[in-house]
Amino acid sequence: MRLVSYINYRVKARTRYSVHSPFVYDFIEKVIRGKGKKDGYIPAETTRARMFKDNRSIIFEDFGTGGQYNPNYSIRISQIARRSAKRKKEGRLLARLAAWQKPAQILELGTSLGISTLYLAAACPYAEVITLEGCREVLAIAENNFNQQGMSNIRTLPGPFEETLPQLLSDGSITPGLVLFDGNHQYQPTLNYFEQLLPLARPSTIFVFDDIHWSAGMEKAWEEICSRPEISLSIDIFSMGIVFFKAGFTKQHFILHF
Repeated sequence: MRLVSYINYRVKARTRYSVHSPFVYDFIEKVIRGKGKKDGYIPAETTRARMFKDNRSIIFEDFGTGGQYNPNYSIRISQIARRSAKRKKEGRLLARLAAWQKPAQILELGTSLGISTLYLAAACPYAEVITLEGCREVLAIAENNFNQQGMSNIRTLPGPFEETLPQLLSDGSITPGLVLFDGNHQYQPTLNYFEQLLPLARPSTIFVFDDIHWSAGMEKAWEEICSRPEISLSIDIFSMGIVFFKAGFTKQHFILHF
């Protein structure tokens, strides 16, 4: 599935030279092709390297792979890192996206070991980063990683998203400018979380969906999200899908080389 999807992506992907939208061109130059501040990548990448070497075992509660792994099993931290940690390429893109947008609040669904969280928190030290994780043992490791890197702008919420997300939304204080959906790679849960967070979207809001080509279900969810009238611009970079809610835009969809 992923191989066929990747071949289709490579055939259709466009570069900056074939994009005529000034906004999308700026996005390509500053986010996709940008370099960013390399010292801002250090907290995430030193942690990533350490997690890849950590052979401690924990009991892992798997809420989000749609049955591709058995729930509640013993696994080494290094295995979790290799399976779920963003590549430097994607992590740095998230950091550049956050720095480009400058949100006051960031919401992440799916902390895992906290690698992506650290990219976001370091890129926006002035922003509050709220991150949700279903597996408490994994979250404890992530929290230790945040403390080791001296990150004080991260707030964690443990437990299944079906419980923590409604609780978070109920207090009315959350207004994320950037949302990363990276914790449950299944069709229906992805749409459910999107629907719950959609009322919070403003013209400046950005939603990022990880692994949009993970499975047929994720591709279906991505297509349905892109078709929603609230979405003015959608961008497919294969490993992630990014949607915008900007007013006054003619609805557009781009598949961009990354």
